[in-house]
Amino acid sequence: MPPRKGQFGPKNPTATAKIPLPQCDGPKLHPFADDKASLEFVRLLSDPTLDADAHVFEVSIGGQSYALKAFKFYDDEEDHWVLDEFERDLLSQPGAGNQAPLDHLNYYFDPFYNECRAYGKLIEAKLNGEVAVHCHGYLMLSPEHEDEMDHRFGITGWKRPIEEYDKSPSERQPLRAIVKDLVLEDTEWTPRVANKMLRDLKKMRKLEIYAMDIKPENYKAGLLVDLSLALTAPHVVFQIKPEFQTRGYKNQDLVDFDAMIRDQKVKTRIRAFRSAETAKKLRSYKGQSRSGG
Repeated sequence: MPPRKGQFGPKNPTATAKIPLPQCDGPKLHPFADDKASLEFVRLLSDPTLDADAHVFEVSIGGQSYALKAFKFYDDEEDHWVLDEFERDLLSQPGAGNQAPLDHLNYYFDPFYNECRAYGKLIEAKLNGEVAVHCHGYLMLSPEHEDEMDHRFGITGWKRPIEEYDKSPSERQPLRAIVKDLVLEDTEWTPRVANKMLRDLKKMRKLEIYAMDIKPENYKAGLLVDLSLALTAPHVVFQIKPEFQTRGYKNQDLVDFDAMIRDQKVKTRIRAFRSAETAKKLRSYKGQSRSGG
């Protein structure tokens, strides 16, 4: 992935920062408790050929096994579907009572911050590890960690802004990662498991966490493992978008859940979303949104 010209919004904290993130209104994720413990990479778990927003590793931290999700840097130009120019102009108006200043929008759309906000709210609600895989906090990775991922696993690029390559490794923004329980074994897709997954999804929705990316590969042992596209209230999308559009975003999880259960051929009558006609319209709208239509 070639370097890009710049990064939208505020810079990331330094590698030594120990503050809850993101630094905006709403839920936040705290740093990993033992950030001084030695971190050893065991193996790469994700497919490096996919155009994903992160790479996932099995790691050992202080002798304990975890999954570590190391995020690429966010490029808002790739998310042109989120807010159009008119909506960005509205957010830039002084004194408009906006919860998200224009230069802080990446706090609401960067996949790393999406997971921080979603997990922060789950932890507040004491649901950490119950509806999604247990999260242990975030880490800022060192230049040495970045070098190791390059030399051992061939992971390079990270979508850094081009101006970062004129700096020494120690002066660049650190790579950001989230530490989670390591879940390697999966669960058979039975009606009982599907029922539990739907109950979990509804618990998240009551907290106004909308995963936005419900699909089989984002589940392990019946728990969500990926919240990098999650919209978690309070969120600028719910502030600036018209009500019919936000309703479509909020219901998308239910539509995708039903499609996933059908694709997995689970023999159950449970349905997350009851209206087939409305579901069809939402699937069509999602495709238009993602393509910038």
